[in-house]
Amino acid sequence: MNSLEFEIREFTEGDAEKTSKMLIAAFEWFHKNDKQSWLYRSFAPRKLIQNSKALDILIASRDSEIIGFISSSNSLFGVAYIPTVAVDPAHQRSGIGKKILNQKLAVLKKQGMRKAWLLVTSINLPAITFYLKEGFVIEGYLRNHTGPGLDEVLFSKFLS
Repeated sequence: MNSLEFEIREFTEGDAEKTSKMLIAAFEWFHKNDKQSWLYRSFAPRKLIQNSKALDILIASRDSEIIGFISSSNSLFGVAYIPTVAVDPAHQRSGIGKKILNQKLAVLKKQGMRKAWLLVTSINLPAITFYLKEGFVIEGYLRNHTGPGLDEVLFSKFLS
């Protein structure tokens, strides 16, 4: 799949069902289909709608399919947090993650944010490699942060 055409747009409540399915698939390696997992439950359509009121969410869509997701929240001191970045497993390594991340960073910069930060589970080596390639730097390591034995790597990037 060389030239995948898709659009990046704001999330709407009508996107919740398809977005939920994509996020559950993208993070299956983490929640292992445990429907009681905090992460699995956070991707329920009603939770996505609820969270969309507090987070700025962009999605990548192709035809009627949701193939990418990124969310963020801004602080008063000019630093944005990016809690979730995901690409449908069938479309990973096709440039969607890079495009949706770069568009989100451009929006954040336009909104006056000077820095963005995010967490990556330490065993997620493809994501760690991706963020390093995209100019993020490691600022910290959080042990047992998202659960027992689940360490997180703290990344950040200045937007100037």
